[in-house]
Amino acid sequence: MSHLKFVVVGHPNKGKSSIVATLTQNESVAIGPRPGTTTKARSFYLKRGDEVLYELIDTPGFQRPKRLLEWLKAQGEVSANKRPKLLEKFVQSECPSEIFHDECELLRPIVEGAAILYVVDASKPYSSKFEAEMEILRYAARPSMAILNYIGEEDYTKEWQAVLRQYFSIIKPFNPLKASFSDHIDLLWALKHIAIEWNESIERIISYLQKHRQQQKEQIASLISNTVCEILSFKLKKSYHLTKPNEEQLRLEFQAAIEQKEQDLFKEIKEILGFRKLPLDLDLANLNYSLFSKESEEIFGLSKEKIVLLLTLTSAATGGAIDLAVGGHSLLLGTVIGGAVGFIGANYGYGKLSEINFIGATTVEVGPIEDPNIGFILLNRAIAFARLLLETSHAHREKKELAISDESPLKELKKFASILKKCQKSSVNSSDKEKFAQLLLELL
Repeated sequence: MSHLKFVVVGHPNKGKSSIVATLTQNESVAIGPRPGTTTKARSFYLKRGDEVLYELIDTPGFQRPKRLLEWLKAQGEVSANKRPKLLEKFVQSECPSEIFHDECELLRPIVEGAAILYVVDASKPYSSKFEAEMEILRYAARPSMAILNYIGEEDYTKEWQAVLRQYFSIIKPFNPLKASFSDHIDLLWALKHIAIEWNESIERIISYLQKHRQQQKEQIASLISNTVCEILSFKLKKSYHLTKPNEEQLRLEFQAAIEQKEQDLFKEIKEILGFRKLPLDLDLANLNYSLFSKESEEIFGLSKEKIVLLLTLTSAATGGAIDLAVGGHSLLLGTVIGGAVGFIGANYGYGKLSEINFIGATTVEVGPIEDPNIGFILLNRAIAFARLLLETSHAHREKKELAISDESPLKELKKFASILKKCQKSSVNSSDKEKFAQLLLELL
């Protein structure tokens, strides 16, 4: 084999497809609540460009393991070293088969050399009906691992472990619906121990995944910084003829254009992380609230007092730089004046969306945004959305709630205040953008 190959097997409806989706970071894997969603063995790949790093084969669940085990034993007693050949004989002589359709689908890749990932639901009690499945897999003599999935709320881990240790050397808890990126990496580290010859390949895969995740975060940080600056400096221009346009309608159009830019940002973040099809419904204190709503202001924004303080300190710091430049001979007037300008600007702009300027006789311009709080709301919403997706498994198919703490997720507030102010004034240079992206990266 040119790459590692794993076949995911087990009883129906135990989360096999969810594990495949999570480990291949592929949202196209069909997942359903009813048994029988997977009817044929199908390969999914984790790739680096055109190179396949590993292959996972999603399979139907065992349907008639006891009858299959009876077939194997009916062939007569065979020594352990001949059991793999006996399983191969079954696939060659009985497949395709209407009776053993699902068993044929899941055993064929095993006899062709794939390693085994056996999935059980450890939220349900152990039953002896699973023993036939494990006995059949033991015939294959392939590297194997048992995965404890948790579909329900109960925990029967100890009960399952006592049985699984008799068949598998490695047992790993892994909930694909809740799995984080670090959980994915931990599972790969565990796979190193089922076949020593895989060590180098798995270490290379882990290294790639870690670098790729860092690159994704860097892309997202850069995307957010550029988009937020673009939005804060955005101006909407409209032409008119005889009658001046309605100012309230202009403000609504301005808001709609900015909201669309934010939605485009969210879409691009989804693209970067491989969520092209998955709709994420975000409930309660979340992003379904409009960017300009009172709810977004309360959840994602800063209080007027904090905004005034930050912009006053930021402007005072700028004034302090002037004092230093003249050797202190300004008698700290730069600091005082800068602080006063920041204080006045923050008080004047807070809660005020934008001015409407009529340019000549035929053009009206709305923008840029004057409210300093909008920048913080934009950033907090974008970071919350990115964090949500970074923590979401590709097996997730249900509603995803966005947990928001009382504290702003943004840390270096003073540094962000300075950059956001420059964005509003369209005075951001390449160094500012690089610094902005780096600050955001630390929060992802």
